[in-house]
Amino acid sequence: MCPLGSKKKNVKRWQHRERSLNLKGAGATPKAEYVLLPKHLYDSLMDELNKELPNEACGLISGFANRCMTLWPMTNIEPSPYSFAMDIAEQETVMTKMKAKNEALVGIYHSHPYGVPLPSRDDVAFASHDAYYFIASVGKKREELRCFKIIDGKVRPVEIVIL
Repeated sequence: MCPLGSKKKNVKRWQHRERSLNLKGAGATPKAEYVLLPKHLYDSLMDELNKELPNEACGLISGFANRCMTLWPMTNIEPSPYSFAMDIAEQETVMTKMKAKNEALVGIYHSHPYGVPLPSRDDVAFASHDAYYFIASVGKKREELRCFKIIDGKVRPVEIVIL
């Protein structure tokens, strides 16, 4: 018969080993980052981007964490096929509406008409929010939407999961 104290020690040692499990050493890999985008939002987004051709279109996306819920098309105050800019007053109005819906900024989107959906030097240089950056290639037979995190000049692709 074991004294009661020794059983406790065995349990504590087992719990300690369980907590200190090194997942990387065990061969586990972390899941890739992803963002959830409902199909109806994807369709609305692509429609908005195509409406502004031949110029870039832009806007904001709100929701929760990595889940996109609402699309907020914005006016491109520098209409051009090569750049976009959003009006600060319009952004503030939209941010107020987001808060009223109990949502937060999840992403910023814009198009690259007839180009590739990759961040340009300007996209990287002007990225200032901890948000998902959606870039769409529109105006071709094949449209494509990609997502990125841009932090301190570093670009990381993010998987888009369409629901």
